[in-house]
Amino acid sequence: MSQKENALRSELQDVAGALEAIRASVRRNAGYASAADVPPATASTAVAELSDLAITSAHLPISWSTPVVGRTIALSKRATRLLLRWYINPIVEQQNTFNEALVRTIATLEQRLRDIELELAGRGNEQ
Repeated sequence: MSQKENALRSELQDVAGALEAIRASVRRNAGYASAADVPPATASTAVAELSDLAITSAHLPISWSTPVVGRTIALSKRATRLLLRWYINPIVEQQNTFNEALVRTIATLEQRLRDIELELAGRGNEQ
């Protein structure tokens, strides 16, 4: 094994150790003693995350990194965006409406699934 490979392995171990230390600190701050105490992510967490991502924006910031040419390009992009706003905004609104309906449908299906699971668990306990 070469020195570069050893150095790389050492760095990876350091990064893994630092990452675990950060995770442990976050768990302690949240009130959990160990990783086993942290509750698993649930479907409702996934629905909440989906809900957070449902809204899109047609007006993301335009930035540049090149001083003169970049500023000119950004200015032309802004002008193009203003000219096409009448065309883009209805499309984005339609997409947001669809996304919101999809989130509502998934949340409803999740609730129905939870109700069915509880009903089946209740039937299992009766027998």
